[in-house]
Amino acid sequence: MNDHKSVPKVDVIVVLWKSLPFLDELFAGFTTLDYPRDACTVHIVDNASPDGAGEEVQRRLSHPDPAWPRIILHEPGTNLGFSGGNNLVMRASSADYCYLLNHDAAFEPGTLREAIAAAEADSSIGSVQSLIVLMQDPDTINSTGNVVHIAGFGYCNAYTRPVSEAPTSVVPIGYASGAGVLYRMNALRKVGYLDEMLFAYHEDLDLGWRLLLAGYENVLAPKSVLRHRYEFSRSIAKWYWMERNRSIVMLYNYRLPTLVVLAPLLIGIELAIWFFALLRGFVKEKAKAAAWFFKKGSWSSVLAGRRHAQALRVRSDRQILKRFTATIGHQDVESPVVDWVANPLMRLYAALLLIVVWW
Repeated sequence: MNDHKSVPKVDVIVVLWKSLPFLDELFAGFTTLDYPRDACTVHIVDNASPDGAGEEVQRRLSHPDPAWPRIILHEPGTNLGFSGGNNLVMRASSADYCYLLNHDAAFEPGTLREAIAAAEADSSIGSVQSLIVLMQDPDTINSTGNVVHIAGFGYCNAYTRPVSEAPTSVVPIGYASGAGVLYRMNALRKVGYLDEMLFAYHEDLDLGWRLLLAGYENVLAPKSVLRHRYEFSRSIAKWYWMERNRSIVMLYNYRLPTLVVLAPLLIGIELAIWFFALLRGFVKEKAKAAAWFFKKGSWSSVLAGRRHAQALRVRSDRQILKRFTATIGHQDVESPVVDWVANPLMRLYAALLLIVVWW
């Protein structure tokens, strides 16, 4: 990448929300990048962060470090969510690629270079996830690519495993984590951007699924390393978004016959989640997620998203299901019930599913 005229342009997007504690590491990462400065612009979107993160970014930009790439601060004046904050930049971008960078993550020198090299090698690649390692322990994996469960869950693959176990070459993944992902902009201009109704949680899963439906690949580029100060959130409020959005994403992207065949499994999982919600104290959030589907306009929005996703389809659900998993793993809290009862039953169901689903 020595000929700057041929270097692909990339817009890096960081969305601020309660981001003040992470800014030192974030900006330190900007100084280390070895990607040509004239081909890279960093866009920081202040989602009206209540901790003064936007003001602190303004202060830093008033005395820029010459080692930084160009940095632009966007201030929409309200919280657009993860989806809306990133879309604000992506919709206006004329770059070849956009890289979504979590506010609590930091670049390594070759993060962008290696991710873009992977994408440039194969035009069918729609998204490239970096090998995400823990900021507090860089020898430990945060994600080698995210996994889609057939019931709509998404989780980090290989979380807490040693980096020595990570793949050494570019490999397909279920979907790319929004914490550190490069998107091919021509692909997004075709399939659409992050779904703003999802606001936060599962929006990266939905976009990865849409890319698969449209015939693109999601891959991990293990030489593109990103450090992430990941901590599992036990926030009660997040359960509303996770449960509501999990259902929405399945309704968008599965064919109707697939949803029918999955129904017994989904009902069983739904009952289990209600029981779990009762034990963990998020029944109110689970009920709120269910109630959303009875609000005026909810189903018209879901059906519009479904029409858009299905119009992109060049892959069958059978092909898609083969890329998903029936196992829940790599979680912060291990459960013998999940490991020894739920996972074996779900694997059996998935095996039977592939006998039935030929569409």
